[in-house]
Parts: sequence; structure tokens; C-alpha cells
Amino acid sequence: MPSRLRQIQSHGKWALDLAEFNCAFRANGGFDPGSVAIVAVERARDSTICGIPLKDDMIVAIPAGTSVAATVQPGLRYTGAVVPTSIWVEIQALSAGTILDRAADHPNAVRLSASDAQMFRSQMEAMAYRFGEAASDSALPEHTPIALAEYLGGIANAFAGARGNVETDRSSIRHLRQAWAAEDFIRAHIREDIPIIRLCKEIGISRRQLEYAFRAAFALSPLEFIRAVRLNEARRLLTARGADGLSVTRIAMEVGITHLGRFAASYRMLFGESPKDTLQRARR
Repeated sequence: MPSRLRQIQSHGKWALDLAEFNCAFRANGGFDPGSVAIVAVERARDSTICGIPLKDDMIVAIPAGTSVAATVQPGLRYTGAVVPTSIWVEIQALSAGTILDRAADHPNAVRLSASDAQMFRSQMEAMAYRFGEAASDSALPEHTPIALAEYLGGIANAFAGARGNVETDRSSIRHLRQAWAAEDFIRAHIREDIPIIRLCKEIGISRRQLEYAFRAAFALSPLEFIRAVRLNEARRLLTARGADGLSVTRIAMEVGITHLGRFAASYRMLFGESPKDTLQRARR
């Protein structure tokens, strides 16, 4: 059976995803800095996302700017909603009864009862049908629909009522925090050489612990993660600053890349085009 992915999206303001994968793969990438993703897992099949082992009937909230690493196993089935961070913060505040300045900094998860999970699935399926029909006739509204806000309100209530019940033990949480701290350091010093021993000293853990933390959080080794961050940042600069007359070499050096031949090969493997192709498109 082939994998299925249905997406319904307004003009960059909100979106719905309904997905079922029947193949195994790993995915890594950055997440929109202005949006939050709420993923409702129906069947997990031992898949993971952002270092969180997924379970059936689990909800995962992925905040803005998160580096998303997912290990997908055949049979994974989920629905997802993407909304502006400001909307999610407001909905959470209403649920918690307190004023929130911002959304959480890191992914969070809660497992629902089977009946609650089925209720949310029914809501999502009804929305997908309604919005899908609307999209075929006209453009979808930019503002978050009331039905979607109500759905997210129920999700926020589930988080508020089960805060602290994420099914990861203390050691797993510690490893995730170590990986996140290392990620922050890497991004802040991306122009510099970052040997693993330096990273270990900055985070205060052994090389073995660092390796385990990165495998758990990102499904990558520390070196693979650093390389991916450099490549993604290079692509961002090539796209954003290509019109400024900067060369591929200059941009590569700005993100700490010194081996240009290896950079070009890795870039093409990740993005399907050469750095020069990206730069030329940005200058058009």
C-alpha cells in the first residue's frame, strides 16, 4: 500500500496534514520560526520525533524554530495542525487560566485516553473534509478557523491536565536537554571550528554521553548534526543574500565550511542541486 499525505493550507497562516507512511525513512530539517505544529499520533509503530519515542494516541507539540529529526517506521499514521505561535500561546493561556509570554522552547508530549484520542481524530477528519471542500471552490481564509481553534483548545486542555506525564524517564529527559544545549552552542558558533572535544567541554559531558544524546534527540551523530546545520545555514544565506553579490566560497566560509569540494557534493546530496544553482536562482 502506498504512503498517503494530504495537506490543506491557507496562505502561510495555518495548515492541516493527514499522513500515513508505509515505508521507513529518516527526516531532518528546520521548522518555521513563526509557527507551532501539533501532531496527533494514531499509530506510532516505534517511530520517533525530536527524540521523543512516539506512542499510539500521543500528542506532540513542536515549537517554532525547532530542529526536527524524525525516524519513521512503516505504518506511522498521524494528523498535524500548524498555526502561528501567537495563536497557540493565546489558546494555551485560555486553557491554563494564566497569561503566557511565549510558547515552550522545546517539544512536549502527552498521551491521551483512547476515547479522547478518537474524539480528536473525528474532529480533525471533519475539519479536513470541510476545509478540503472549501479549498476546491475558493481560497481558504488566512485567519485560524473557529473549528481549528476549538480543536487546539481541547489539545491545550489535555496538556494542562497532564503536564509532566510525558512518557520519557528522567535520563531520557536529561539527554534531550544536553542535546538541546549543544545545539544552541553549535548555532551560536557555527562560523567557528567545533571539534567534538570542545562541545563536550562546553556541555560538561563525555563524548559517549554526547553521542547518545544526539542519537536520541536528532537521530544523528554530533558531527552529522553540525554538518547539517552548516549546510542548511549555507542554503539560507545563498537564498537570502545571493543578490548581494556574495560568492559561494564566501558564503561557505561564513558558516565554517573550509572544504569546498566536499561542501558542493554534500549540498547536492541534501538539496538536489549545487550551491551555484541555488545562488543563480536567487539572483534572478
